[in-house]
Amino acid sequence: MKSYILRIADQSNEAVVFEKRCYYTNLKRRFSRGDIIFFLMKREADSFIGYAIVDHIKELVDITDPEEREFCINNRWYTKIEFSEIHRFNRYLPLRLVFPGLHKLGRALHGLELNEIEVKRMFDLQKICEEDEELWRKYIELSRRTKIL
Repeated sequence: MKSYILRIADQSNEAVVFEKRCYYTNLKRRFSRGDIIFFLMKREADSFIGYAIVDHIKELVDITDPEEREFCINNRWYTKIEFSEIHRFNRYLPLRLVFPGLHKLGRALHGLELNEIEVKRMFDLQKICEEDEELWRKYIELSRRTKIL
């Protein structure tokens, strides 16, 4: 089992991911059933908004629905990742809070593989922020004041 960060570009893509429980991409990764995908999206700053567990991977040649196939081709997406579970965080987690300094990677964050310690950190912080709104608000304020180095 592996874990990755995938960026959601905008609200329309966010709706596709969370309502249709799938993600379209042109990334060349060997996604597998059981992999964990963490979703990164712009809120006030780049933030983790949820995660999902990979169920199936479909390459473009495996997508038989003509409309869906055309949609993929028009957007240059060659892989569809379907999820068995998907979870939206009630309180988003700023990237700088979870992984200080990682924001410097910019576009390289998309598709980045995370190790077990990084995954544990993500879930631990998500749990802490879920249980303590005041602490979460302090984290948000701190992430706003943190300058890009």
